[in-house]
Amino acid sequence: MNSQSVCILYKWPECWGLPSLSPACIQAEAYLRLSGVQFAVEVCSTSSSSPTGQLPALERDAYISPGASDEFSSAAAVVAYAKKHIKDLDAHLSLGQRADQLAFTTLIESRLNVATNMTMWCESRGFNELKKAAYGAKLPFPLNQLVPWSRQREVRRRLAHTDMDQVYPAALEVLDAVSDRLRSGGGPYFFGPQPTSVDALLLGHLLFYRTSPAVAPVLQEKVQSQRVLCEYIERLLGQNFSVPATPRSALESSSAGAASWSDAAKGQKKAPPPAVAPSPAELQFRRHSYYWLLGAGATIVSYILMSGRYIQFATVIDGDGEDEGDDDEEDDADDE
Repeated sequence: MNSQSVCILYKWPECWGLPSLSPACIQAEAYLRLSGVQFAVEVCSTSSSSPTGQLPALERDAYISPGASDEFSSAAAVVAYAKKHIKDLDAHLSLGQRADQLAFTTLIESRLNVATNMTMWCESRGFNELKKAAYGAKLPFPLNQLVPWSRQREVRRRLAHTDMDQVYPAALEVLDAVSDRLRSGGGPYFFGPQPTSVDALLLGHLLFYRTSPAVAPVLQEKVQSQRVLCEYIERLLGQNFSVPATPRSALESSSAGAASWSDAAKGQKKAPPPAVAPSPAELQFRRHSYYWLLGAGATIVSYILMSGRYIQFATVIDGDGEDEGDDDEEDDADDE
């Protein structure tokens, strides 16, 4: 299994018995699990460990999900890519069901997302619990105070024009509508026998509301008091989260040819290859080669001796030397 052909989901670590301390990361992981795709997780202690600087994030081959302004937008980008390139969980829905799917998706994004951000970042108790779980032991002082404070400031700025008094009542209305739909549906999932993207989005919020200490009591009590919601959560967990996600490190170590230093880099010399006795055919080939080389050398020497060119050349040189000597003697006689 090649890690480059498998989806890698970057997410916040597990906390409070949840797959992640972030509802948005739970949404992204829930969609991948519901789609049945093979994926691995990279647990990040800070959002800066993600390739996008935000969690969750998805990596597959050369694709990396785009960065977004907040975690729920990042989860939406992961789901959008998975729907287009991996598996569209909503492909089987009828036209009427698609209208309902769009309506509930809008309610979840416009109301539950806001309520979840409110309880985590704007409530003093919720913010302290989240800060302690996400940043307390992960960052040194003073970063464990400055980083969450900076994130809190960003969330509050985005929610500046939101009517705070209406956030939780609006979220409770959505939870009531979800409960009524699950009672009338009669199937294991929101739209019957097959999962959809709505199941992934809902599971992120419902799991967080039921378990996390960073949730406003009004939201937690609502989920815990609705039997149909608790059964829905347990059903999705049992069918899709019973097996832990594969860590990226385990995926890479199990792939063939795990990266390692060469022997030269480790200062180790390769052992010399064992001596192998030549075969009879190799010995015969070597003898023939020796004979051929000897014959070729003898032929070249015989050609030189028989042609006499080099001997004549030497004689000519000697003759030229004698002539020059005679000329010198004649010149000396003239001088006398």
